Amino acid sequence: TFDNTAWPCGQRARAAFNAWLRGRALKCFLPPDADRFAIAAPCALGKQDVGAWLVSNGWATAAPTGIYGRAEAVARDARMGIFGPPQ
Repeated sequence: TFDNTAWPCGQRARAAFNAWLRGRALKCFLPPDADRFAIAAPCALGKQDVGAWLVSNGWATAAPTGIYGRAEAVARDARMGIFGPPQ
């Protein structure tokens, strides 16, 4: 929601992510002991960190103790993605 207005932010996030990917393949690094139902793994598109892209564009939130905190703050301040008004 934005200012108590619901909007399909998940659909918008998916559309933005698909537009960024443009059919290109991601490379993810799965840990050998990954849980088969809940996997957290770093992924890249070329040299671009996928998590950093999602957070810095406002389509994901950073973990409280994670490395993307500053990127989330910038996205919030700029009212990007889920932090901005419905479009």
